[in-house]
Amino acid sequence: MASSHAASFPKFDPEVLGTWEAFWRDHYTFLKERGYTLRDRYNPDWAPSWKNAKKGQKRKECEDGQVLTYGNVADAVRPDGSLVVLKEIKITKSVHEIEVGRLFSSEPLSKNPKNHCVPILEVIDLPAGSQSVFIVMPYLLESKYPPFVTIGELVEHFRQIFEVNAPS
Repeated sequence: MASSHAASFPKFDPEVLGTWEAFWRDHYTFLKERGYTLRDRYNPDWAPSWKNAKKGQKRKECEDGQVLTYGNVADAVRPDGSLVVLKEIKITKSVHEIEVGRLFSSEPLSKNPKNHCVPILEVIDLPAGSQSVFIVMPYLLESKYPPFVTIGELVEHFRQIFEVNAPS
C-alpha cells in the first residue's frame, strides 16, 4: 500500500479559518477596542465576500480572500487610516525581543542613520493570564517592491543591509 503525504494534510478550505486565523479572529474585538481594525476575514461575523462578488471575481482578488503568510503577524488599520503590522510575541519564548526592539526604537539609537531596525510603535498587553503581547510596527513593503530600476539602487540596498561600522 503506497503512502501519500497529501493524506496527512487537511484540504485547504478558504471559507474556514485556519488555527492562526482563528487566533486573530478571537482577538478582533480586543484589538478594535484599542483602535486597530484587522481585515474583515478576522471579524467574528465574517462571511466570505467572494460568494457575493461579481461574476468571474476570484477569491484571491477579494480582500478577505487573502490568507496569512506568517501566522503570528497580521496587518491592521489605525483610526487615522495608517497601516500597521501587529506581531504576537510569546513572552516566555522571546524574552528579549521587546526590550531590544524598544532600545533601537528610542533615542539616541532611533536617530542613528545606521539603525535600520523597524521601530516598535506600541506594545499591547493581552488580558491577564496570557503569555503573549502584541507589538505594533509600521507596515513595510518587501524589499523587492518597488523593483530596482538602476544598478545604483541595488548597490545602495545591499550597502545598507551589510552596513557595518569601520573599526576605530
